[in-house]
Amino acid sequence: MFELFQMWALVEVLGIVFLPLTVTVFRNIPDRGWAWSKALAIFVLAFCVWWPLMVIQALPFSRFFILAVVLLLVLLNGIGFLRTRQTISHMLRSNGLYIIATEAVFLLMMLLLGWLRSFKPDIYSFEMFMDGGFLASIMRTEHFPPPDMWYAGYAINYYYYAHYIVALLAKFLGQIPSVAFNTGISMLYGLTAVSLFGVTNNLIAWSRQVRRRQQALESNVEVHEKPIYATKNALLAGIPFGALTVALGLVLGNQASTLQWFHDRSLNTNYDWFNPTRIIPRTINEFPAFSFLLSDFHAHVLSLAFTIMGIGMALNLLLEHEGQGIFVFGRGWRLPLTLGTTALLLGGLFVMNGWDLPTYMGLALVCIGLQQWLQHEKRWSWTLVLNIVSASLALVALAALLFLPFHLNFISPSQGIGIVALTERSPLRDELLIYSLFAFMFLSLLFSNIAVRFLAARRAAIAEQSITDEQEENTLSSEQTTESEDESEHVAEQELAVAEGEHVSYLSWPFIGLMTGLGFIVIGLFCQLISPANATFFITLGITVTGAVVLLQHTDDRAHAFTILLGALAIGLVAACEVVFLRDVFVDNNPRMNTVFKFYFQSWILLSIACGAGLYYILENFRRLEFVQAARRYVVTGGKILWALVLLLFLLASAIYPIFAPYYRFAGVDPTTHQVGMFRTNSLDGLNYLKDEGAIPGDYDALRWLNSHISGSPVIVEAVGDDYTGFARISALTGLPTIMGWIGHEYQWRVQWFNSNPDNATDFDRRKTDVSQIYSDPNPQNVLATMKRYHAQYIYVGALEHATYAGAKLDRFADFMQVVYHTKDVTIYKVRS
Repeated sequence: MFELFQMWALVEVLGIVFLPLTVTVFRNIPDRGWAWSKALAIFVLAFCVWWPLMVIQALPFSRFFILAVVLLLVLLNGIGFLRTRQTISHMLRSNGLYIIATEAVFLLMMLLLGWLRSFKPDIYSFEMFMDGGFLASIMRTEHFPPPDMWYAGYAINYYYYAHYIVALLAKFLGQIPSVAFNTGISMLYGLTAVSLFGVTNNLIAWSRQVRRRQQALESNVEVHEKPIYATKNALLAGIPFGALTVALGLVLGNQASTLQWFHDRSLNTNYDWFNPTRIIPRTINEFPAFSFLLSDFHAHVLSLAFTIMGIGMALNLLLEHEGQGIFVFGRGWRLPLTLGTTALLLGGLFVMNGWDLPTYMGLALVCIGLQQWLQHEKRWSWTLVLNIVSASLALVALAALLFLPFHLNFISPSQGIGIVALTERSPLRDELLIYSLFAFMFLSLLFSNIAVRFLAARRAAIAEQSITDEQEENTLSSEQTTESEDESEHVAEQELAVAEGEHVSYLSWPFIGLMTGLGFIVIGLFCQLISPANATFFITLGITVTGAVVLLQHTDDRAHAFTILLGALAIGLVAACEVVFLRDVFVDNNPRMNTVFKFYFQSWILLSIACGAGLYYILENFRRLEFVQAARRYVVTGGKILWALVLLLFLLASAIYPIFAPYYRFAGVDPTTHQVGMFRTNSLDGLNYLKDEGAIPGDYDALRWLNSHISGSPVIVEAVGDDYTGFARISALTGLPTIMGWIGHEYQWRVQWFNSNPDNATDFDRRKTDVSQIYSDPNPQNVLATMKRYHAQYIYVGALEHATYAGAKLDRFADFMQVVYHTKDVTIYKVRS
């Protein structure tokens, strides 16, 4: 477990070192980006190491090279400290308790997952061999791009950048890959938590400042405001809501997990903690609590902390109050630093998990558009269009250029866009099993905003009408006589004026927009009766449209509008998945599987923020409703109590998953007592399970020998077999490339590469046969010639190889190759020089 504290300490130190850059880039954010300082630090460091290695491929990926880059960045941030020391000092003095809270969230959440992983740190089952292999291959390689451990002779054709970030930190610390697998994902869990915590706190701090400013204006009180980061404890009020956001995003389960628990309990069987992620037929609907509990080192999980930092960067752009056009990124030194860092992060999302780029780049561009529209006082002009286009193009172009070395070496497996058939669409019941808690909270946010605005407008209209009536009454009383005909005419004119006023309000764009959104929702509910396949689409489309209208009505508080924007974007992604999907290798059997998988995962995080921060705005709306409806305050109070009880019920139901799932994920049998339960290993080494009785004999010691005695990335031959089995274990757990690993996965990653050239497909098709020939052919010359074709230097012969090639005489390799390792279970041969 000491390695976990090593990783924590390194990330903490890097976060402190990079504070000058952080407070410069996040100038508009209330906490000046403190919550993202660690994520920003490791992302910038990773790029500054990666880019030279990709451009000058002779450079070594070594601890010395990493140290040189670290020292250079320390120097640059040291210079920046001279310009930002007052900002940092004000933040420390004024919001020390908030800083302690953010650091506590990072440490505690990192320790939580590390503690859970210590019960079963195994790199085994599911797709852990794939992810462990990427990590080990990157840590082992001396030059970039990193080699594919399952397709010797070629670089990784996958979104490996997040794996590389963990590999970089572990290599710098001197941790071995089997330990870094667990310390890395635990660290990223902590970073994701503190990022969620920071977004919500910053939204609420900004809104509270806006409210104070409005109250001061209404009271005609002159206020000399300090920046939020320099205002005493200005960020404390958001802490409970930030904690809720972390719980919604990373701890709680969906309602399907709750039903699953009741179902399994009634049958007296073990809790199926896996099934709640397979609700919609032929798709995957993972949520972060499941993903981190599973701990597959997958791209969508590893990138999560950085996508939330991308949300923070989009908010930073929206909160800019001065810049037009390219100056939305600031002026002076702040312009290149903010533009460069924002482009770096958004461009990096593609190389970590390609599915994230369209969502979060789109969010940033929407925020640029909103910010420019507000800067132009909500007036359309060609200058507005030019400013939006110039800022957007600069961001998109730079994001692509910064990662050009990756794009030149990568062939996307995507095969275009498809239209979702009616038979593939999501049943509304399944959607509610996934999103009912979020739907309840986000709809509460939308409709409480609508209610407050409507009732406030109605009250203002009544007050204005009362003043008008009183003035007219005074005028009339001052007259000596009034003709009855004139009075009747006056009343008729007044009624006509009111009617005309209502007619104009009904034609206003907010009213039309709201009616359009609500109309789609009604159509969706009606479809549930006559055409259930269309119900989810129309309802989610209606919520998205309603959210868009409501956010445009709240641009006086940009943080409030941003909160609604995140929720509308999340629901919009769900709606889009009902219409289109991204075609991939699963198009024939499970066409929407990855589309729903990736975009629903994004929606969960977006809704976590929208609902965590949204709770603050909901409570504010209740307060305003009580003020507006003073005569019926008891009705509003009763409604608030009822609403709170429903929310509590949802939260308690969602809490079943984190209470019970960890036990069934990590429960095992004690080898000594043979009791079933959770038993800590007091280790985070993912290879230790290979010492157990049920493991393949001899592999543990052989793997340790390979990892300690062989440097670089020479090719090793091992048995080829089915995906999701123990095959390809040697390459996965050492990072040494093999001729062919999991065939199905390599096909997924390289399908477009195969289709682009028949020779590539031929090479792919013969590899399994070539491995079989190496193990089975009695002719040494044929064996050596085949190995030479792949530049293979080692052959691994263990229990799995004996079982797979049972008819072959596997000890014959000693006649023409060098034995470099031998036990009763495993022999490793090397080609003689």
